[in-house]
Amino acid sequence: MKKTLSLFVAICITVASFAQATEQQLSEKVKVVFPGKPEATEIPNGPKVFAYKKDSTVAYMGFGFDLSPMGLTEETITALGDGLWDQLKAQMMGQMAGANLTKDEIVQFKGKSSLYLEIDGKDATAPQIQGKKAFGYLFFNGSVLHQVFFYSSNAAAKKEDAAAFFDSVVITK
Repeated sequence: MKKTLSLFVAICITVASFAQATEQQLSEKVKVVFPGKPEATEIPNGPKVFAYKKDSTVAYMGFGFDLSPMGLTEETITALGDGLWDQLKAQMMGQMAGANLTKDEIVQFKGKSSLYLEIDGKDATAPQIQGKKAFGYLFFNGSVLHQVFFYSSNAAAKKEDAAAFFDSVVITK
């Protein structure tokens, strides 16, 4: 009995250590809590992307990308208005061959004007979305573009499945 109990406790401690929620800074003023420790991938001439795969069916992603070196200041971004979201959406969907944009709307997210997207990748050929549904927000804080996304291969997945992830986003002034 003691051996069984000891083995059970050891397994619980091991599992808990691998599945601990991890707070991750996406930029100087934005952070989010992933359900586990995310892996960081450096994109050449781009952002550092943080991704956590819970298992083969669920993943979370986030990044912050400062666009000021490209000449986009906070003032320029504000002046471009909603047209900027259309440009970003078009570029994003161009990278997701075969994916269908099922919902896009401009909403308030954490006090910021944000583009909310729902994407169905059942017909996609792009590996990051193929056979998955995605839900996410794009928003600016100053000249830094942020994205937080949830991916699921469950055909019945919905935004609420990632409510804790989206709710964990913190933007400081």
